[in-house]
Formats: sequence, C-alpha cells, structure tokens
Amino acid sequence: MKIYVNKSELNKAINNLSHAVPTRTTSNILEGILVEIENGMMKMTATDTTITIESVINVQCEESGAFVVPAKLFGSIVNKLPEDEVMIDYDPAKVKINIKCAGSNSELVCFKSEEFPKIKLNEGENVILLSKEDIKKIIRKTAFSASTDEFNGILTGVLLEIKNGNIKMVGVDPFRIATYNVEVNNDADVNVVIPAKLVNEVAKIISDDGEDKMSLEIIDKKVVMKFDNYKVIINTFSGKYIDYERILNKQGDINVRVKRDDLLKSIDRASLLASVQNNNLIKFNIEGDIITINSLSEEGNIEEKIEIIKDGNDLQIGLNAKYLKDVFSVIEDEEVIMNLKDSISPCIIKPLKGEKYAYLVLPIRIN
Repeated sequence: MKIYVNKSELNKAINNLSHAVPTRTTSNILEGILVEIENGMMKMTATDTTITIESVINVQCEESGAFVVPAKLFGSIVNKLPEDEVMIDYDPAKVKINIKCAGSNSELVCFKSEEFPKIKLNEGENVILLSKEDIKKIIRKTAFSASTDEFNGILTGVLLEIKNGNIKMVGVDPFRIATYNVEVNNDADVNVVIPAKLVNEVAKIISDDGEDKMSLEIIDKKVVMKFDNYKVIINTFSGKYIDYERILNKQGDINVRVKRDDLLKSIDRASLLASVQNNNLIKFNIEGDIITINSLSEEGNIEEKIEIIKDGNDLQIGLNAKYLKDVFSVIEDEEVIMNLKDSISPCIIKPLKGEKYAYLVLPIRIN
C-alpha cells in the first residue's frame, strides 16, 4: 500500500499528536501512532489512555489499510526529510513501512493496528460552539493555578462549568484560585473536572490558523473538542470540586488601583531576592497613594515604589512573588484592582473593567 502525503502537513500532525504519546509506558503499542487509510484520507491517532488526539489529512492512496508506527522514530525521520512529497509504502506481510522522500529511504518496523486501544463514544447531546481564541484564553488564564501536587487529587484538575449561557474554567491550589468566563450561545448545564496538564497540552495544538470556531462536548464523562482537522478526547476526574465561589465572595474594604505593567516589573525585580525557602515572600506596604515593595535576604535588599489610587485604610501584607507574576503575566488590561481586607485575609485581583477574570492569592505571615 503506497501513500503519498505532503511532508509539512504530515510533520505538523505528528508534532501535535506527540502531546498524547506517553513518555513512559509498559505498553509498547501506546508509544505508537495508529495510521488508518481510507477514501484518500489518513487518520492518525495517539493516546496515553487519559488523552486521545486524532488528526485527519488528505493523501493520495487507492487502497485501505491500517498500521501502528513508532511515534518518536516516525516523527524524527519525517521532521528531517526535505520539503517534498513523502511516499509511505506499507507491507502488511512484514508489518513494515518504507518512508521515501527525494533521495531518502527509511524502513521502520510497525505494529498491527488490532493491538491499538479503541475509543468508543456515544453521540453527543449538546454541542457547544466557541472561538479558539476564547478557549485558549480560558486555559491560559486559569490552568496555571491548578495544583501540581498529585497528593491534592482533584485540585490537579480545572473545573469546567457551563451554565446560564457562560463557560467558566477554574484553577485552584491550596494557596490561590483563578477563574475566567466567556459567554456562549448555549443553555447547557455542565460541571466537570479536567486534568490541568492535559488542557495545557490541548492549548499547545490549537493554532491561530484554520477555522475560527471549535466545538466542545461532554460525552460519557469525557471532554471532546473538535477544531480544524483535530479531535481531542480527555478523561475527566470523578469527585466534588472545592466551593471556590464561597471563598471568592469574601471581599475586603480596601481597593488598590494600579497599572499592571508597572506592578509586574516591580514585583519581578523585587523577586530577585525572594527565595523558595521563604515562600517567595515580598512585602507590600500600602500607604497613601504609594505601594512600597520590599524583598530582604542575606544577600541584600530591594525596594520598589509605585503610585496607586487607594480606597480604604493603609495596610502591610506579605505575598508570594511567583503567584503575583503568574497572574499579572496573563492579564492584558492596563490597570488592575487589588481588593484586600487585612494582612491575613486573601488578596483578590481583577482587571479594572469587566467581570470575566478573578484571581485570589493567600497572604504570607510577616515575621
């Protein structure tokens, strides 16, 4: 079976499929990509059993067939081929392929397609359409806030919540919360928790090219996303997520309005002397129309002053520099509002305008 395919399209598909190929597994078949040829189309599938990615590209082939090719070797070979048409010749008797392009000829031992795990899904009941840009923003602004410690169980996932014509994603760890929502033209009522590391992988393969819209469905407790020529299936967590709204609704009576870029640059400089051993502590002295930021260590001291507009009392509070840099790096707005109550209550950060984004960070006690 001879398959003729564009090298650039094949290389791009393999690179995106690699996000679902496990780096460590006891099953050799999962280290491969399932290739299925039918009616002039090549469908390629990769899975680690928690996330499955499918890609479909046009090829020239008069036959039908399927095989599993080792993902890492296949990708490395195709990546280094010249920019020319690639011919893949599959021999089912020997379960091998020849990859030919210009003067290059490589042979790879494959696996039989019957050994590859099959994902069966029922028909979806409610398709949610949204822009690729919106889903990338939802992921980028929240998933970083999910816990990376496996001992925190369900908090290593992000909550995907759809209700009242809004889609919201929430990331929580023991020290912070991030939420972001956008409107959707759908009356679905959905509440699922998705592994944060998997939605981060999805964000990497959603390109700015192709169609602007993508679809999202919840089928058999799996999240199914379709965009361009890709389909992504992600397993969800079982269990109850934390009541984040109860925590976010505890507003303080001190509001600090400040330019985001000025604050981010000052925190970045102050964090040079903050240490992981000290929880990346930097001290905020909010007094009058100035925030003074200090970091102190055995190596020295850094002090930063920023003009603000304050409503409420003066306050001293300790905060984690990394957690602040994380949020100010994903907010695009020119100005932000920091809402505070006292030195032991959470700091809630929002853009000056709009209600789409909210971020909460717990303070660090100052000795």
